[in-house]
Amino acid sequence: MIDQLKQAVDLAAQQSAQEQAVLAQLLIDTMQADAKWDALLSDPRSDVLLERLVAEAIAEDDAGETEEITGPGFMS
Repeated sequence: MIDQLKQAVDLAAQQSAQEQAVLAQLLIDTMQADAKWDALLSDPRSDVLLERLVAEAIAEDDAGETEEITGPGFMS
C-alpha cells in the first residue's frame, strides 16, 4: 500500500463508524464505476458510438445550440 493511501486510511479510522461506512462505500462505488467504464471503453464497439457522439456535439456547436460553461472546475 502506498503512503498516501495509508494516510487516507489512518484519517478515515479517526472518523465515526457511520462516516467510515460512507467513505468505504464511496471508495467501492468509485472503483466499481471505474472498472465498468474501463470495460465499456475497451469494447471495440464503443469507438463507433463515441465517434457518433463527437459528430453530434460538433454539429450542435456549429448550429449554435451550445453555450459556454464557466466557473471553477471548467476550462475557459
